Amino acid sequence: MVWRGSGGSGSTVTHVSGSPPFTGPSGPPISIAQLLQPQPASPGFQASSPWPPPVDPAIPHNPLPDPAIRHAPLPKVLTRHEAALLHYYTAHLGRWLDCTDASRQFTLRIPALATTCPVLLEAIMSFAARHTGDAEAASLAHERCIALLIVLLGSDQVADDDVLLCAIVILRVFEQLTALGNGSDQERHLAGCSALLRACQGPCVDPSAPGLRDAAFWVYMRQCLYNACINQQTPNVDFSLTLLPIPSLGSADMLRSETAWANTMTWICATIVHFCFSSDAQDHSTRMPKWQELNNAVEDWARSRPPSFNPIWQGDGSCDGNPFPEYYFAADWHVVAFGFYQLASILLIIYKPSPRFAIRRAHGGGLRREDVGSDPVNWREPS
Repeated sequence: MVWRGSGGSGSTVTHVSGSPPFTGPSGPPISIAQLLQPQPASPGFQASSPWPPPVDPAIPHNPLPDPAIRHAPLPKVLTRHEAALLHYYTAHLGRWLDCTDASRQFTLRIPALATTCPVLLEAIMSFAARHTGDAEAASLAHERCIALLIVLLGSDQVADDDVLLCAIVILRVFEQLTALGNGSDQERHLAGCSALLRACQGPCVDPSAPGLRDAAFWVYMRQCLYNACINQQTPNVDFSLTLLPIPSLGSADMLRSETAWANTMTWICATIVHFCFSSDAQDHSTRMPKWQELNNAVEDWARSRPPSFNPIWQGDGSCDGNPFPEYYFAADWHVVAFGFYQLASILLIIYKPSPRFAIRRAHGGGLRREDVGSDPVNWREPS
């Protein structure tokens, strides 16, 4: 990691990991403890950024930065390669993480924080480099990120660091892309995110995701849901948490309301996956009421969803010889909510408690209309 600051004479001071400690023109080496102490700025010192840092005289100086923008008092001057990868993330990859977040926090807020948070910047570098196929740059950025992560996880404030949590969920996407290449998913970052969430999670979950911590939780939820479906196992999620109600448009802005509707379907789908793949031994009389409760939740969501979640166009797909219907939606979170609704409906059909397994009915005579509470194909108008 290289940090540059231009002095009044135009000279550059560079520190590279493994280099000798910096010393002044004369005198002993400066210790880390001394560097953490507030010192008056040199009269000739000018920040390398063209924008001066904001200073509020009413707030006393704190040598430890706020956790939301921690670890770098001034924005890092990016190299061209770093800037290109950060731009690539913003233009192409942030929407992966924001697919149920209408406020797009991972696309808009995270890049702005990356230049003042080295661990977040390195996480983005590893993800973007991996996606562009630059395996060497991805691995080096990942190694640097892990080195920073090990230090930060030893802090007493780790449970309050929302940006660190965001960095870990980004590393999880890097881990998933790497697993696609080598066929081995060790889920280390998924486990790390789970541990950090459980350390800082309150008793409730807000589907409107008003802050970075909430946004990171829903990214983690979808990552767990993906792994649960692939491996046919229960999601590593605490379902004892209380899901807060969807805010009405009168009490929340439209983006928060849209986010809440999408994330609520994500939660419902996750609870259904948990029901289907749970190893708990339950007889028909115990499972059937729970199945009905979950089926009602899907039905209620489908009936009550806002008109904005309807497709802007739909067709039967016959013109292209496609056996499946086509849908066009206006936003990513509408598509994801639609997909989770369909997945939830399919799982409820297959795992419906019955003396005869629903999967046999599906294979033998096709899915019967009475097995489906609401028509999963007719999505244009709520029933």
